[in-house]
Amino acid sequence: MEWREKRKEPPFYPPVNGGRDMHELYIAQSILSSVKKSLPENVATEAVTQVRVEVGQLDAVVSESLLFLFNAIKSESGMPAAELLVETIPVRCRCGACGHEFTLDLPVFLCPVCGSGDTVILQGRGIRLTGISANVDEDTEHGHTDHS
Repeated sequence: MEWREKRKEPPFYPPVNGGRDMHELYIAQSILSSVKKSLPENVATEAVTQVRVEVGQLDAVVSESLLFLFNAIKSESGMPAAELLVETIPVRCRCGACGHEFTLDLPVFLCPVCGSGDTVILQGRGIRLTGISANVDEDTEHGHTDHS
């Protein structure tokens, strides 16, 4: 008798927009993984109702794609009721020459006051998990918890 292990193949998501959304798929997976690691032991993943993240403008994340992909994979991560809220953080810089602080609309890192290219990025880079909301058992947290 021959025995073979049945392997469950990971889900395949065909590239959306010619594969440009793979960046957002990885981010969605990473957010869900971070949420799982951040939950207290008494809170089940199924109880998560809201996940809040800040995304820096320089990270070139397409929010609509991230939301779509998060919703596509949240159930298999054990969070079918989770809603993702994304706040885009604008790029803010400080000029090293004159000290002026300014917000960038275009990726041109020049001080609008003195024209110097000696700038330091103060914000607008990175992705940060800022909060998790979950409905929990009455015995543990009186019905609702918010981990901000």
